[in-house]
Amino acid sequence: MAAAVLFCVAPQTASVACLRVSPPPFEAPQFPQPGTGNLSGVLSNSARGGRQVSARLRSGTLAAAVNWAVDAETASDVLRGRVEYSPDGEQCGSCSSIRFMQIARTMQYGGTDYQWKLGEEHRNVLRTSSEMGPGIEDGYFLDHQAYACVPAQSCSPYFRDYWANPADSGDGFQAGWVSAPASLADYPFGWDILEQISLESCARCVDTGEFLGCVQWGARWPQGGNSIAPIRIREGPSPTFLAAFRKFEEFYRPNPAARPPALLAATFRRLAVPWKGSYWPAPLWSQLLYRR
Repeated sequence: MAAAVLFCVAPQTASVACLRVSPPPFEAPQFPQPGTGNLSGVLSNSARGGRQVSARLRSGTLAAAVNWAVDAETASDVLRGRVEYSPDGEQCGSCSSIRFMQIARTMQYGGTDYQWKLGEEHRNVLRTSSEMGPGIEDGYFLDHQAYACVPAQSCSPYFRDYWANPADSGDGFQAGWVSAPASLADYPFGWDILEQISLESCARCVDTGEFLGCVQWGARWPQGGNSIAPIRIREGPSPTFLAAFRKFEEFYRPNPAARPPALLAATFRRLAVPWKGSYWPAPLWSQLLYRR
């Protein structure tokens, strides 16, 4: 989507007015058409259907689209979701970088949380608990490549630092008279093991730390069929999101006295490949062989 161009004019009053020139109609996020991008356009009978919603928030517009597909590279069923936040140009705000963060809960057949292994174990200890406070749900962690981060050392909370998916998503900004939307694209799969994925994706102004809007989405794949959870748009993050973010920050808060195995972490970083999503519960060798 092209950047929205705004002109700011100063009327006789002291306030500043921002006028959008030829405002284009809002378009819901679109995924690659058949034969383009990373995903094929051929769907199995068990992978049809989707949802998309959009809502105007106090500082912009938030939209989300979620559907089932088949990954062209692995021929596996994949849930694909795209979330986009567009700043409200009429407010003529300022934020040099708007980016998405995401929390996730992954549950395996039997109704228990999936236990991550082979470099991703930190996801297990970063899960939220309902005992943390009112409104906080069990089992959510801030979505990141745990193998690429070291406890007590700085680690980015932003989704696209691990899964950029540049063909489908990008970071946004707002600078007075010009703005660009921020977006996140994710491709969870591994449905031979996972039964349910629940996510909350939040747009955040990096400059101020303010959250601009959030989307809750996900899917289930019980034996015999699949479904997409209702998409819910929020003005701000849920208590669960804030609790997961707080645990993430505490776990990776820099501690000069700590001496973690930095060499091992650096080795994992060199082995990393640009997976498309973050939930394939497979051995590390599989993650390296296939883009996720």
